[in-house]
Amino acid sequence: MLSNRSHPDKGGSKALMQMVRQAYEQVMKGNGASEAIRTVIKKDGRVDQLQNQLITLEKIHEELRIAFDESQSKLRKSEAELKHLRSTQSQQSHDDYELTQLKRENIRLKRDITDLQHDLRAAKSTQPLRSASSELSEDINPNSPFKGASNVFKQTKTTGLTHRRKVWIVLALPLLVIMAMLLPAGEHIQTIIALFDSPAEKVNSHPKILTAHPDDLAKKNAQQQAAMVMVIPEKPKALPQLKLVKEFGAWHKGYFAETQQPYIAIRSEGGSYVLHNCQGEFQYYMNQNLRSRRLPANLIYERRDRHFTIYSMPYGNGSTLAQWSGSKSLLINDEYFPNQGFENAYQDLLNTCDLVY
Repeated sequence: MLSNRSHPDKGGSKALMQMVRQAYEQVMKGNGASEAIRTVIKKDGRVDQLQNQLITLEKIHEELRIAFDESQSKLRKSEAELKHLRSTQSQQSHDDYELTQLKRENIRLKRDITDLQHDLRAAKSTQPLRSASSELSEDINPNSPFKGASNVFKQTKTTGLTHRRKVWIVLALPLLVIMAMLLPAGEHIQTIIALFDSPAEKVNSHPKILTAHPDDLAKKNAQQQAAMVMVIPEKPKALPQLKLVKEFGAWHKGYFAETQQPYIAIRSEGGSYVLHNCQGEFQYYMNQNLRSRRLPANLIYERRDRHFTIYSMPYGNGSTLAQWSGSKSLLINDEYFPNQGFENAYQDLLNTCDLVY
């Protein structure tokens, strides 16, 4: 009955059928009271080894967890220090920028003081020259404005005298008529003619010198030459010219050929320049050989120099130190100007400008 139920074809299993067969064999042998199947448990020595490994791994895990917590705390501390250093560095850069602005203002004030001193010296030297020139022109030039003014005064005085003479004639005319009626006829006519005749011109009694002493002529010629020298205008000062370089893409320091004033400049690949001088100004030297294009509004025309057209940049892109120091390159009038070596060149320019001024 058990074999029928345990047969694999009738819903049983192969192992169960084998157990039924072994039990039947034991019963047939007379061993019905003993166990049909003996279960043998083998003890494996690897279990202890694995348990020891597990304990070791748990210890390692605990040590790694403690090290991870310590590294996390150190990381947070480092981030806080880095944040503090960044804030300190930003404050230091702001202080450096303010120091740079103060240096630029100091340079500008020194330049203004120098210009005022030059103007004061020129005014002091020009004032006595003008007074001497005016005295010489009065003695030499007969058509000077001062002599014309004296002639006008004389004419006005003469006109006043003539007007007063006519008034006196009108007032005295009745008296003269009565007196003339008491005189003979011939004397009447002469008296009336004498009233309307203009007074005779005075003869100039001053002698006219036809020849002069040689010393006087030499003195007069020297005065004329001095007056001519003072009248000649001064030649205009030569404008500073930029020195050309072959390398492009890096800032370099140079000196103007005429004034020997320092500057820093950078050349683009198209041959244009951006220049920064001791006055703190940025200028754009546009190469005229480039294709003409519409210029930005912040480029203000100043003058021409050889094959360049010079524009000042009072505002906009490329007009401040912060724009150049905080970027890798700037686009000005569709030309890229790299920013390689700007900070070193600018510091060198500041030191040179302090020595010049």
